[in-house]
Amino acid sequence: MKIYEKKIPDLLFKEKYTGKNFGTKWYDYIIDSNGDGHYVTPEGIVKVLFKFRKKQFSQEIQDIAISSFLTESKKKHSNRGVAAGVSSNGNARHYTSTGQNEGNYIASNISGYYDRPLREHRHTLKTIKACRTTAFNINNEELWKKGAPFIQRCSKLYKKYSPNEYSLQKKEYSNILPELKIPKTVFTTITSNYNWRTACHCDSGDFTGGLGNLIVTGSNFNGGYLGFPQFKVLIKIEPGDFLIMDVHQWHCNTPIKLILENGFRLSFVMYIREDMKECKTKKKIGKVIYYK
Repeated sequence: MKIYEKKIPDLLFKEKYTGKNFGTKWYDYIIDSNGDGHYVTPEGIVKVLFKFRKKQFSQEIQDIAISSFLTESKKKHSNRGVAAGVSSNGNARHYTSTGQNEGNYIASNISGYYDRPLREHRHTLKTIKACRTTAFNINNEELWKKGAPFIQRCSKLYKKYSPNEYSLQKKEYSNILPELKIPKTVFTTITSNYNWRTACHCDSGDFTGGLGNLIVTGSNFNGGYLGFPQFKVLIKIEPGDFLIMDVHQWHCNTPIKLILENGFRLSFVMYIREDMKECKTKKKIGKVIYYK
């Protein structure tokens, strides 16, 4: 069992490197073949940092993912927090010329189901915890159905390579309403990113007992490797590879270089939102159905 140690203490790393970028030269360990990595918590518990497997997705399955999710993933949003980068003063948000306080715009999309209401409905619901079907599913029903084999393949690989964490996530999944989970998987939610080099961040709001499932596809690009800069571990994930990872540890990407004009990198992270199991009571606002 390979154990990796944090090279920089948690508090110092958070203060100095949140929202920052790291190039390949930062890392001491370069992982480019099948392998597992672990770390030890301050309480002495050994936990999975990553499990990496090369070439787990056929080109046919990758093409299904691309045709289902690429177009919507190109649309830019400003709600990705420090993962979209910070300014020179360390802030992830800034005021626009119209007085709006927002983050950097990047090409990323959420599909499946989500445990936060639309901003315009928060006052009516009187809560920031309310589950709903994402706009992607509502507006792209056929694409969502088309993408199902890809999502289900990820869930099967998760079970194969990380059965303990899969079992914990399956138990969490069983406590969620059927209307709020992706069938024949252990996921509720998918984040897809287009040509986006994420800055250093930790994911929040997803099930802490499980692991994130990261898949990359695309063509005619180099880079975009996944790094754990606090551990100085870099994983050279490429199209067709599968990575199970602790998304609650600091992580980010190396630069993405497009080799041809039509080159692109499309990545997916699949997970369960932590508050999904709390959503039980149905309420409709306009065309949106919520569960509180």
